[in-house]
Formats: sequence, C-alpha cells, structure tokens
Amino acid sequence: MSVVHQVRGRLRVRVPTTARVDGLVEAVLAVPGVRAASWSPRTRGLLVLHDEADAAAVLDTIARHAGVERLGTRPSPGANGAQPTLAAATSAVVGQIDARVSRATRGLLTLGSLVPLALTVWAGREILRGRTAPLAWSSALWYAQGLFRDYTMAAPED
Repeated sequence: MSVVHQVRGRLRVRVPTTARVDGLVEAVLAVPGVRAASWSPRTRGLLVLHDEADAAAVLDTIARHAGVERLGTRPSPGANGAQPTLAAATSAVVGQIDARVSRATRGLLTLGSLVPLALTVWAGREILRGRTAPLAWSSALWYAQGLFRDYTMAAPED
C-alpha cells in the first residue's frame, strides 16, 4: 500500500488489488482518534479523517487488516535529506512573518487576525464607495487562506 496524501487530520492511502478490503473501514474506525473513513473501490483508496490519531497506528491497522506491507510511504518534509514541499516552505515563511507581527504588536495581533481584519476593512471601504460588484479575487484569496490554514499549518501550541 502507499500513502498518496497526508496532512494534519487527513490521510489518503492506496491499497493494492490483492488486499483484503472487507471490513477495512470498520477496522480503521476502531483506531482511537479516527473520526471518519471512506473506501473508494474505483480508486482503491481509503480516506481517513482523524483528530489526534497516530498516522503510523492507522497505517499499521490498514496493513494488518488488508494483509499487505507498508510500502511506498513518502517521507515527511525535510526528513532524511528530502527537499521540503511547497506547503512546508510556505508554512515556515508565513510562520516567521506571523512571529514578527506578534512580537511587533506585543501579542495583540497575529496574521490569523490581521489578514481577516484587513480584508474586512477593505470590503467595508468598497461598500461605502458604492462598489458592490462581486469581489472574485478577494473571495478566492480568503477561501485559499482558510484552506491552507486548516489543512497545512500546524496547530498553535498552548
């Protein structure tokens, strides 16, 4: 089997045609922290959504239940000399900018609050000027920022 896609809270695995898939979803759902699992016979893919589940435990459960070896898993970004992915590099840069903004404002603002605030002020200004046409690029920017934040950036430490 191989890991096709893995981000915080989401794991997609391809299972070979020789694998036993009866009851696979139920076996994965039994792993602590897994909140949803979905099997696609067409792509032979298993999508796992989890909160605090250990990805290695999920992969071990899939391999054990399906009777296959854990092959083809991709290394995590930066591990064993691998080049970091675009998302990891972008997260690092944005994280550094966020830390600078937080230090400069003594913790009052972060990019997570500053970007939405700036977009809201800009949108309000456009409405007051009578420019109420659809804001296609800004809506796309807002949506992309939310998706990036939710699926690639690490959760802040308390």
